[in-house]
Amino acid sequence: MRRPFPARPRQVHAVPRRRHAVGATWEVRTFVVVSAAICAVFLLVVLYLSQATTVATRGYETQSLERTRDELRRQNALLEVESARLDSPARIEAEARRLGLVRAAAVPVVQAEPIAAKR
Repeated sequence: MRRPFPARPRQVHAVPRRRHAVGATWEVRTFVVVSAAICAVFLLVVLYLSQATTVATRGYETQSLERTRDELRRQNALLEVESARLDSPARIEAEARRLGLVRAAAVPVVQAEPIAAKR
């Protein structure tokens, strides 16, 4: 009689080789690092643009305020000239004559009497 072939041991599927797991991990790590770098660059660009926009806006505001300051200084100078003209004794005397006022011959002075505090 013939002997049957010895039964082959059943093959158990081995766990995937470590080489594939390392390759997949490397690809995932590379993807994460590149994605993080892209996000960081994007955030830096957005930060730079916001700062540049803020600086430009402040520059325009500064120019506007300087123009306003210069205009107010000009108006102040005109008002000081007008005030000096209106305060001049010659103009006041001329305006008083036009209104029919005359100079007082004597100015009565009233002496102040000391007032005793009443308690």
